Amino acid sequence: MVAETENPIVVAPTPTPFGKDDRIDLDTLERNVDRWIRTPLSGFVLNSENGEEAFLSEDEKLRIVRCVRRVCDNNRLVIAGIDSPSSSDSVRLAESFAAAGADHIRLRIPRLTDNVADYLHGVIQRCPVPVMVINQPAPGMFLSSTMPTNVSAELIGDVAAMDNVAGYIASADLRFEARVRSFVPAEKHFWTGNGSLLLAGAVIGADGACLMLGNVAPQECVDILKLALQGKLAEAKTIQDRLHEADWQILSRRAAGLKAALTLLGFDAGAPRAPSSACSSDDVTIIRRAMIAAKLL
Repeated sequence: MVAETENPIVVAPTPTPFGKDDRIDLDTLERNVDRWIRTPLSGFVLNSENGEEAFLSEDEKLRIVRCVRRVCDNNRLVIAGIDSPSSSDSVRLAESFAAAGADHIRLRIPRLTDNVADYLHGVIQRCPVPVMVINQPAPGMFLSSTMPTNVSAELIGDVAAMDNVAGYIASADLRFEARVRSFVPAEKHFWTGNGSLLLAGAVIGADGACLMLGNVAPQECVDILKLALQGKLAEAKTIQDRLHEADWQILSRRAAGLKAALTLLGFDAGAPRAPSSACSSDDVTIIRRAMIAAKLL
């Protein structure tokens, strides 16, 4: 497993490959993970929105965790995502994911309950492995910087200080998150969650990242954060500037865009799960041009 003291830690929400029969393709997932572990990527976030979590059964999610754990052994972080408003269900899932090999649980602040404080405290206290709390209030709104939130900066800081919390993954609302940073203890991770805001996140205090772009440009993501942590902001901005358009064009097409980009890079990414549509040929052309401009192709 990646050492918790290693900075920057860059993890990526792993896309789920599906075969022509629309079933999860674990053989392809193994090959893709084997390729990613040859990059600076620190680990994998499984069962995320980019991984099409809403289209996966619980059994499939567990098989994905076991598969990735087996391939990367103990050389990378394996983080399993939970998005459930139920305290008891979240604890049950956390126990199952930990037994399947997850090092951490990525716990999304619930979107469908007003009693966020009791949910977070209750689940985290009973979770068998450390928790990364993510603030992602609106599904699919990765590109927005004005996302509504149902939790205060003070509560996030209080939760982040809990013994079983490894850190916090910020939303795209940098105005809100800049204030959150002052409440999250310095010894806990504070990760940015958006490729286009990678440098900006580092400037407000991020020491790592969990982002789609890590699948496509892991070296560049690590370089931006390393340079920023060293105070070399101009050098970091040069890399960040050339990635903006690629990040936008890929992420705006969600899982289909990520899979199209990975296919262009030579991964066996396949198509999104039915009934979601793959990118059109025009979409792929736009993504290809953006990736060439970003020097990713």
